[in-house]
Amino acid sequence: MAERRNIPWTTVAVEAIAIVVSILLAFAIDAWWTERNERENEQSALLALRSDLEASREQLAVVLRSLKSARQAFARFQSLTPAELAEFDSENTRLTLTGLVKNHTFDPVNTTLKALANDGRLGLISDPELLRQLSGWQRELDNIEDISFELRAESVMVRRAMQIHGGPFFRWRRSLDDLEVLQRADGETLATLRRDEVFMGTARSHQYALVVYLGALVGLAESLDRILELLDQITARD
Repeated sequence: MAERRNIPWTTVAVEAIAIVVSILLAFAIDAWWTERNERENEQSALLALRSDLEASREQLAVVLRSLKSARQAFARFQSLTPAELAEFDSENTRLTLTGLVKNHTFDPVNTTLKALANDGRLGLISDPELLRQLSGWQRELDNIEDISFELRAESVMVRRAMQIHGGPFFRWRRSLDDLEVLQRADGETLATLRRDEVFMGTARSHQYALVVYLGALVGLAESLDRILELLDQITARD
């Protein structure tokens, strides 16, 4: 009978435990490395988002100031008599005419959000509240775009109503600051427009569209401020 073989169970157990521990440690390191990369990728995405949103906020502030200035210019234009408008100097004439026809459209900086959505990488953002607010922001932008189409259409109608009068409006062309028409218009031009009830009806319709657009942009600015505040909180935690 063969001699009974002694098996070093203690050694086998130690080696088995070492193997198991090594495997578990490898899994833990891999999970830690993956989580670390995900955090870094999320942080990069959040920083890029914040940069875009800050640029959008600055641009939005400019558009809001322009819209409010246009509202003030139209209110003045509507309240003054043709005789008072005839006394306007070139700068007041330029501001008034620009306020009557300018589109004042807002074009957000939305590159990062679009890239994340198109590439299916929105999952990088782990905060559910931020994802919810970003989704709402995109819906608001879509709504703003629809309203801006109406505003542009109203602006075109105002320009056409101006062209009926010939003179400086007959060959209206889009150019830098609309100088082609504005350099040839004067206070008498404003007085003529003020006396034209058809034109005034068209201008009031344009102003109504402008007010709707202004209200939508104010709401958009509030949403944007909330997103930026949440981003600050998230990046501070990280």
